[in-house]
Amino acid sequence: MDLHNIDKFLCPTDINKVSDWGEGLSWVAGGTWLFSEPQPNINTLVDIQSLGWDEIELVNLPDSHQGKLLAIGATCPLIKLLQHPWLCEYTAVEGFKGAISALSASLKVVNVATVGGNICLALSVGTLAPIMVALDASYEILNRSRKSRIVAARDFQIGSRQTLLESGELLRRVLIPVENMKWQVNYRRFGIVASDPALAIVVGAYNRFGKKLRLVIGGSVVAPQLLEFDPRVETGLNYMASVDNIDFIEDARGSAVYRREITQVLIRRCLESLGF
Repeated sequence: MDLHNIDKFLCPTDINKVSDWGEGLSWVAGGTWLFSEPQPNINTLVDIQSLGWDEIELVNLPDSHQGKLLAIGATCPLIKLLQHPWLCEYTAVEGFKGAISALSASLKVVNVATVGGNICLALSVGTLAPIMVALDASYEILNRSRKSRIVAARDFQIGSRQTLLESGELLRRVLIPVENMKWQVNYRRFGIVASDPALAIVVGAYNRFGKKLRLVIGGSVVAPQLLEFDPRVETGLNYMASVDNIDFIEDARGSAVYRREITQVLIRRCLESLGF
């Protein structure tokens, strides 16, 4: 879709060359959602693809207590997560594959849609946010002063199309503890048909070294919900009962009761796949 109200299009190679981060400005990476509908409040587009933020690399942050981190740049296209030569011990990559295959998107979209765009759009049916929460990821965010802050993935999305991003901020990269990439991960999704947005998503991540189980619910709630368990002392009944106090979405596509039931079915299947 053409955006006829755009007056200025910037394509910087250095984020410091963008002087005005004010109202009417929007960052664009893949643009697969941005160009899909009218954007009447936007008059300036800043294409951040040329910033080179599409890296997949290992880093050490001075103030981090999580050891070595896997950094995934905000403009990393989804297809790169599928094609990257991952180490065999990074079993959590199966979660990335599950999240991308769950997208109601063509191969053309997967080739240009970005990790940061999927996360920052913050749809209730978003596919990448649940896996990032399950892996205890964090996000590095830049502000107008070019200073960065770290936000836990589990805290970043606060509602449907709502995040902790403030005016002028943008996501720089995703940070995942390398040890967490060795967790067993199972990604489950349910929709009426494969091309429909999900009615429910459940991601399970099992740390077989620390004996901890994390279940993340998405799709059926406005923002990913994290549930943590110790499988040495908790049973399947605990896992099922854990969703009783969660507020599920109720709309024309499905009642809250229906979404709760579907979520519980996905939890069972996820646990079975993880060996519980």
